[in-house]
Amino acid sequence: MDDLEVPHRMTNPPPEEIAVRLHRAMDAAVGLPDTDIANIQLLIDAGERLVAFETLCTQIFEFEIALPPERVRDLGALGEVLGANHGLTDCLWEDTADM
Repeated sequence: MDDLEVPHRMTNPPPEEIAVRLHRAMDAAVGLPDTDIANIQLLIDAGERLVAFETLCTQIFEFEIALPPERVRDLGALGEVLGANHGLTDCLWEDTADM
Protein backbone atom coordinates (compact mmCIF):
# COMPACT_ATOMS: atom_id res chain seq x y z
CA MET A 1 0.00 0.00 0.00
CA ASP A 2 1.30 3.41 -0.96
CA ASP A 3 1.76 5.91 1.90
CA LEU A 4 -0.32 8.46 0.00
CA GLU A 5 -3.36 6.18 0.06
CA VAL A 6 -3.69 6.08 3.85
CA PRO A 7 -4.43 9.82 4.44
CA HIS A 8 -6.81 9.80 1.47
CA ARG A 9 -8.86 7.03 3.06
CA MET A 10 -8.78 8.70 6.46
CA THR A 11 -9.99 12.07 5.17
CA ASN A 12 -12.41 10.86 2.50
CA PRO A 13 -14.97 8.42 3.85
CA PRO A 14 -16.56 6.05 1.35
CA PRO A 15 -19.82 7.19 -0.28
CA GLU A 16 -21.79 4.72 1.84
CA GLU A 17 -20.52 6.29 5.07
CA ILE A 18 -21.34 9.76 3.81
CA ALA A 19 -24.88 8.60 2.99
CA VAL A 20 -25.28 7.07 6.46
CA ARG A 21 -24.13 10.29 8.13
CA LEU A 22 -26.49 12.38 6.01
CA HIS A 23 -29.35 10.01 6.87
CA ARG A 24 -28.55 10.32 10.58
CA ALA A 25 -28.80 14.08 10.29
CA MET A 26 -32.07 13.82 8.34
CA ASP A 27 -33.48 11.48 11.01
CA ALA A 28 -32.51 13.99 13.71
CA ALA A 29 -34.03 16.90 11.78
CA VAL A 30 -37.54 16.55 13.15
CA GLY A 31 -39.82 18.77 11.12
CA LEU A 32 -37.86 18.59 7.87
CA PRO A 33 -40.51 18.35 5.13
CA ASP A 34 -40.89 15.06 3.28
CA THR A 35 -40.25 16.81 -0.02
CA ASP A 36 -36.86 18.00 1.22
CA ILE A 37 -36.01 14.53 2.48
CA ALA A 38 -36.96 13.07 -0.91
CA ASN A 39 -34.90 15.68 -2.78
CA ILE A 40 -31.86 15.07 -0.58
CA GLN A 41 -32.23 11.32 -1.09
CA LEU A 42 -32.32 11.82 -4.87
CA LEU A 43 -29.09 13.81 -4.65
CA ILE A 44 -27.43 11.11 -2.55
CA ASP A 45 -28.57 8.42 -5.00
CA ALA A 46 -27.17 10.47 -7.90
CA GLY A 47 -23.78 10.71 -6.18
CA GLU A 48 -24.20 14.45 -5.52
CA ARG A 49 -23.12 14.19 -1.90
CA LEU A 50 -21.88 17.77 -1.56
CA VAL A 51 -25.11 19.19 -3.01
CA ALA A 52 -27.11 16.86 -0.74
CA PHE A 53 -25.12 18.11 2.25
CA GLU A 54 -25.60 21.76 1.27
CA THR A 55 -29.32 21.26 0.73
CA LEU A 56 -29.75 19.47 4.03
CA CYS A 57 -27.89 22.13 6.02
CA THR A 58 -29.73 24.95 4.27
CA GLN A 59 -33.14 23.43 4.93
CA ILE A 60 -32.34 22.67 8.57
CA PHE A 61 -31.35 26.33 8.99
CA GLU A 62 -34.33 27.70 7.04
CA PHE A 63 -36.83 25.69 9.09
CA GLU A 64 -34.96 26.54 12.33
CA ILE A 65 -34.65 22.87 13.24
CA ALA A 66 -32.60 22.19 16.34
CA LEU A 67 -30.20 19.27 16.08
CA PRO A 68 -28.38 17.56 18.93
CA PRO A 69 -24.85 18.96 19.34
CA GLU A 70 -23.24 15.67 18.30
CA ARG A 71 -25.16 15.76 15.03
CA VAL A 72 -24.05 19.35 14.31
CA ARG A 73 -20.45 18.36 15.09
CA ASP A 74 -20.71 15.38 12.72
CA LEU A 75 -22.17 17.57 9.98
CA GLY A 76 -19.32 20.02 10.49
CA ALA A 77 -16.75 17.26 10.14
CA LEU A 78 -18.55 15.85 7.12
CA GLY A 79 -18.70 19.28 5.50
CA GLU A 80 -14.98 19.65 6.03
CA VAL A 81 -14.34 16.39 4.18
CA LEU A 82 -16.74 17.32 1.38
CA GLY A 83 -15.21 20.78 0.96
CA ALA A 84 -18.36 22.65 1.96
CA ASN A 85 -18.50 26.22 3.20
CA HIS A 86 -18.10 26.29 7.02
CA GLY A 87 -20.97 28.74 7.28
CA LEU A 88 -23.43 25.99 6.37
CA THR A 89 -22.85 24.22 9.66
CA ASP A 90 -21.72 27.16 11.80
CA CYS A 91 -25.22 28.65 11.61
CA LEU A 92 -26.78 25.38 12.83
CA TRP A 93 -25.35 26.02 16.30
CA GLU A 94 -27.80 28.91 16.75
CA ASP A 95 -30.81 26.63 17.18
CA THR A 96 -28.83 23.92 18.94
CA ALA A 97 -28.12 26.29 21.81
CA ASP A 98 -31.86 26.49 22.43
CA MET A 99 -32.19 22.72 23.00
